[in-house]
Amino acid sequence: MPISILNIGGHPKDAIMYAGGTMAKHVINGDRVCTLTPTHGLSHHGRGIDEYKSTGKADLGALIEERKQELFEAAAELGVTDVRFLGYDDEIVLPKEEIIKDIADVIGEVRPDIIITHWPEDTVAAHGNATKMTFLAMEAASGIRSDRPYAPHSPKQVFFHATQGRTNLVEDARPKNPTTVIDITDVIHKKTNAMNKFVSQFYGENSPLQRKLSEAIDGSEHAIHMKVPYAESFIAFNPELYQLLPLSEYGIEISKKSEPEGYEYLTQMLLDPD
Repeated sequence: MPISILNIGGHPKDAIMYAGGTMAKHVINGDRVCTLTPTHGLSHHGRGIDEYKSTGKADLGALIEERKQELFEAAAELGVTDVRFLGYDDEIVLPKEEIIKDIADVIGEVRPDIIITHWPEDTVAAHGNATKMTFLAMEAASGIRSDRPYAPHSPKQVFFHATQGRTNLVEDARPKNPTTVIDITDVIHKKTNAMNKFVSQFYGENSPLQRKLSEAIDGSEHAIHMKVPYAESFIAFNPELYQLLPLSEYGIEISKKSEPEGYEYLTQMLLDPD
């Protein structure tokens, strides 16, 4: 039975950077996938921002439209057609009511079974705030509101990104060990192609940044310990109920490989993913 997934990232590239491979796999599986970004991401990094901040001469509207178009093109590489770009300023210190309302409206419309978002204590303000606003929006969407056209809805599960790269420099703010790891080896080309669309944020086909990130984060952060070339890692918010302790057939197959066999398998998959 198809499920519905809502992936919420603080900046335009975040949802794809941390969970793009997982989104692509769920699209292939026939699931509904929606990605949402509350902000335009211009306040922190990207082409034209320094000029705008120093002189005020850059065309802010054009820069925002460029970010929006990049996100739509990147999502298309993953097969995702439902993209929500709210366009708020990412220099937000505290959650804002209007953003929470907008996210709640998307939750009520999309009715996700699963929400994916940042680790709550992520030290990048727009990341942590996106998660805080997501949880406030979930509460709002779960209740009856006379000004909302949808019935109350609550997702069944929330997954936090377990891979944060350079963003969490404070020990207490770092994500804990992942509870769920998704093998994205068969769709890594889709994710790389998607990330290459964020040219204004210093990615693109002529930049080595995305390949380095894929190797450093998707390739070695958690994937190498799972004996697969590329993976994305998550932390489940809600404990899941089973009749018996779960153990996936895929996990059993991979665990049977010895260390030399595992590395040989990785090399073979990297050279010939088909």
